[in-house]
Amino acid sequence: MDFTEFTRKLGAEPRSTDPEFVAAREASAEHRQAAREADAFEAKLERAAKLQQPDDLMDLIGAAATIPDHGRKAPRARWPWALAASVLVAVGAAGVGWKMNRSWESVESYVMDHYRHDGAKVIERALESPRGDVHEVLSEFGLDATPQLAGIVKLVKYCPTPEGKGVHMILETEAGLVTVFYMPDTRVTDREMLTFDDREAMLVTVEGGSAAIIAAPAQHVGDFYAMVHDAFIRLTGPS
Repeated sequence: MDFTEFTRKLGAEPRSTDPEFVAAREASAEHRQAAREADAFEAKLERAAKLQQPDDLMDLIGAAATIPDHGRKAPRARWPWALAASVLVAVGAAGVGWKMNRSWESVESYVMDHYRHDGAKVIERALESPRGDVHEVLSEFGLDATPQLAGIVKLVKYCPTPEGKGVHMILETEAGLVTVFYMPDTRVTDREMLTFDDREAMLVTVEGGSAAIIAAPAQHVGDFYAMVHDAFIRLTGPS
C-alpha cells in the first residue's frame, strides 16, 4: 500500500484491522509517523467525547468556590479533572465552558487540530463517495438542513467536537470543495477568522451551536457565511 492510499485509509478508518493496512503502518518512517499522529489525534477525540459528570459534582463545586487564588490562577494542567469538570458547570452560564475542555484549550485549537488531522483526507474521500444524507445525520441533533445547504453536501459524517459528537461536511461549491464542522453546544465569536497552514476558517454561530467554515484563501471563506449561518433548522414535532 503506497503512502497516498495509506493516508487516505488512515483518515477514513484509522482503526481498520485490514491486514494490508496494518502492515503498511510499519512500511516506512513516513508511514509510522503518520500512524502515530493519527493515533494521538483519535485518542484526543475519544477523551473529549467521554467527559463524565462526577458523582460528587456539587461537593466539588463547593470546594472550588473556597480555593484561594492568591491573586493568580493555578496552572490548568495541574488541576484534577474532576475539579475542572465542576468549574465547567459552574461557569458554563458565562459562556466559557468550552475553554475548560481537557483536550483543546479553545475552539480555535480544535478546528486547526481536526483539520490538520483529516481535513485533506476527507476531501479526497468526498471525490469518490456517493452524496451523503445530511438530513438523516442532522436529525440526530434535532436539526434539518436548508435546501441550499442540502443541495451541495457532497460528504457528511459524524465527528467528535469540543462538546461531544458533531458533524463533518464537505460542500461542493462553484469555488470548489469547502469543509464545514458543525459543533453542537459550542459557543464561538461569530465571524471570527482563523488562518493556519494554507487554509482560512471562519467561525459561525448557528442553530444549536456553531460551525467552522474552512477553505483555501482563493475560495473567499466569507462568501459562505450567510448560507452556513442560516443552514441549520430546528426540527419541530408533530402538531
